Amino acid sequence: MDNAWETVLARLHLRAILPVIEDIAPVDQVIKELTAGWNVRIQFQMAGGDPATTLIFQNGTLKTSREKVPGPKVVLTFKDARFVNEVFQNKTKKSPTPNIVALGHLSKLLKLDQVLGRLEHYLRPEEAFLKDPDNLKFCVELTLKVLAYGIKEVAEHDPEMRPVVEHLPNGTIEIRVKEGPAVHASIKDGIFSPGIGPAEKPNAVLEIQDLETAWKMLQGDLDLFAAVGSSRIKIRGLVPLLDGINPLLDRLSLYLA
Repeated sequence: MDNAWETVLARLHLRAILPVIEDIAPVDQVIKELTAGWNVRIQFQMAGGDPATTLIFQNGTLKTSREKVPGPKVVLTFKDARFVNEVFQNKTKKSPTPNIVALGHLSKLLKLDQVLGRLEHYLRPEEAFLKDPDNLKFCVELTLKVLAYGIKEVAEHDPEMRPVVEHLPNGTIEIRVKEGPAVHASIKDGIFSPGIGPAEKPNAVLEIQDLETAWKMLQGDLDLFAAVGSSRIKIRGLVPLLDGINPLLDRLSLYLA
C-alpha cells in the first residue's frame, strides 16, 4: 500500500469505524460487563494528534468524540498510519504508545481489545445473526453511519478523488432505507459535513427499497445498475451531485473491503 492509501484507511478506522462503538455499547451485554463502573477518557490518536477519536466512559455510558477532548485522559498514540491499520486489522500484537495517565488504568486497557472486538461482531456479522430483522436493521444503521463519515475521509484525503470532489456542486445528499434508517452529507466547496438521520432539505436522494437490499449494497454485493432499473434503489434530485457521489462510494468500498 502507498502512504496515501494507508493514511486514508487509518482515518477511516479512527473517524468512521471506531466511533460507532458508541451505538453498540448500550445494546451489547459483553461491553456492559467489561466496562461496568468505568469513568475514563481514552483518546486514540496518530502522532501529532490528527486524526484523534476519544471514547468517553462515564457511569455506565459510552460517548465518542471525533476530536481531542480537554482534561485528564488516557492517550494512546500510533506512530504512523500503517500501524493504525495493522492494529485495527489484527495484523500485529503491538499496542499504541500510552501516556503516563494510562498507568492508573491498566486493568481497563487490558480489556479494551475485547471491547473494540465487538465492532466486528456487528460490522462483519455472521449470516445467522442477520436473520433476526432487528439485528439486520441495527447492522444496516451502523454501516450507514460508517458510510456517511467514511465518504468525508475519502473525499477530503484521497488524492485520486480530488478531481471528482473539485467538480461536485454544493448541496446535500441523503441516503436512506425506505421506512428505515437514513444518513446525509452536506457538501460545501469540497468539505463534507456528515449527519445522522434525514436531511432537512436534501438536493439529492438515494432511497433503498428495503433492509435486505441496503445490506447487499453496503457490502458491495449488489448490481447497482440492475437495482436502479428494477426500482429497488431510486435516485432523484441534483444529477451532478449523485454522479459525483458514486465514485466516492465505490472508492470507500475498496478501502473497507
